[in-house]
Amino acid sequence: MQSHNSNTPPITARSVLMGLVFSVLLCAMNSYLTLSFGVIEEGPTIAALFFFALMLPFGAKSITATEMVIVATMGSAGGSLGFISNFYAAKAMTGEPYSILDMTLFGIVSSLVGLAMAIPLRQLLILKEDLPWPGAKAVETVVRTLIDQGDPRQAVILLGSFVALCAYVVLNDEDGYAVVPSALALGGLASYGGAIALSPFAIGSAYLMGLRTGVGFLVGAAFLMFGAHSLGFLPTDAPHKFYWPGLGFLVASGLTALALNWRTIAGALRSMISIGGKSEDPDPPLSPKLLLAFGTVAFVSCALVLNLRFALNLGLVVMLVVVAGLIQNIIATRAAAQTNFNPARVMGILLQGITALFGGSSAAVNLTGAGFVSGSGAQASLLTADMVYGRSFKVPSRWQFWTQTLTVVPCALASAYMFDWILSDKARFEKMPSPVARVWAESANIFDKGFDALPAGASSWLLGGAIVGVLYTLLEHLPAVRKWLPESTGIGLGLVLSPALSLGFFVGSFLMWVVLGRWLKWSDATLTTIAVASIVAEGIGGVLKPVLHMAGLM
Repeated sequence: MQSHNSNTPPITARSVLMGLVFSVLLCAMNSYLTLSFGVIEEGPTIAALFFFALMLPFGAKSITATEMVIVATMGSAGGSLGFISNFYAAKAMTGEPYSILDMTLFGIVSSLVGLAMAIPLRQLLILKEDLPWPGAKAVETVVRTLIDQGDPRQAVILLGSFVALCAYVVLNDEDGYAVVPSALALGGLASYGGAIALSPFAIGSAYLMGLRTGVGFLVGAAFLMFGAHSLGFLPTDAPHKFYWPGLGFLVASGLTALALNWRTIAGALRSMISIGGKSEDPDPPLSPKLLLAFGTVAFVSCALVLNLRFALNLGLVVMLVVVAGLIQNIIATRAAAQTNFNPARVMGILLQGITALFGGSSAAVNLTGAGFVSGSGAQASLLTADMVYGRSFKVPSRWQFWTQTLTVVPCALASAYMFDWILSDKARFEKMPSPVARVWAESANIFDKGFDALPAGASSWLLGGAIVGVLYTLLEHLPAVRKWLPESTGIGLGLVLSPALSLGFFVGSFLMWVVLGRWLKWSDATLTTIAVASIVAEGIGGVLKPVLHMAGLM
């Protein structure tokens, strides 16, 4: 199906400008949220909903599908790049943190490689294969609902929910005005970490992740509280600091899931081998000559930056471009296209290991493997998925490619400055859970110093968590029992977050899916709008509190 014809509405200046603004805001917001919660919402639905709400005063009929697609594409690019803060945080946890210049340069060159790799990914995974793409289809559904029905209630719900929840974040007792509580203690369980975080982000994200994942968070929290009470493996006031079983579970379950989907991986690799030959793409993002020029700039600039600023030799650079830039992006993007789960966390650890095997065993060097996953994957995987719904609306792929390219430099700057601001307050940085960053940091230390450097008992818990992760993922793979089991990703994250946060995710999923969705019959569109408002309110409110402190208003 051709992606463009004369009936396609034109691209507009307002959509590009608003898309750029949303991309920077979402990048900064997710740089904070990924360290606070370990999960993010990349941003296409958020950007589309807010653009629709802001443009509604000009008339619903004036908003075109092309504008919504462009804004969603640019928003997802910025939102997903916020995940790279985990790389910067892991480096700060293992040694001297990166400078703003280094973070910006790394974000730019890894993103350029990811953009170049999105071209073959589109050829392989969109044109050659018929994949379900659940995430992209969900964005398409939201856009069609807004454009076709022009429901003005969603704008009111979005604005009202955002203002109320943002005010709640600023007014709570976690560095706020202490008018409302930030958590609800669970009686006698409080001494073992038992509390429910009253977090808007947990409510919104729980709806987007699903009920099974929410129950998974409950299982992880229950294990940590039971361990604090019965096993005595950590101080009872901070069970979330014992993340060794969670690290083992996350890595092993992710690897097992990849092994179980070996046909997916084999198919992706076969497609990659057969990419040669004449392209049948009726709507190529770039011409062959332009692709060659863009790829040359991306790879040469990447080699120069990684060699001169990050001390990687040419062999390591080539390995990262080929393995992290292309092969892992094919595997991760294809997994997301089939299951809506992008295994970026475990792929980061795999690239750390491969980097170590190629001679980069020091923590500072092998962490660049995880960083390259978060940088190149943010651009390649998300742009590929964005092109799926863009194709449905017959928006030219080159429009999506170049508008996403516009976001690279400003978002690289936004992520660098946002992390530098977070790090400027050591107490704030150390208080953030940062589960993905901690997993990458500990993996870096293992590759650098070996298992002998682990604390006493850590290797046993690491191995135990890994064994359970393998067995549980094998069991979850059985269709007859899968729907009755908590989702493994939720369990793994629940084992490396504080119980209060995990219980907050569970309560959020129950509230949104069961109470509001199943019992009160609220529509998917309304629940999605509330979820988006919740996520943005947490991010904006969380950043606003220290700003108010610095201004002397709190």
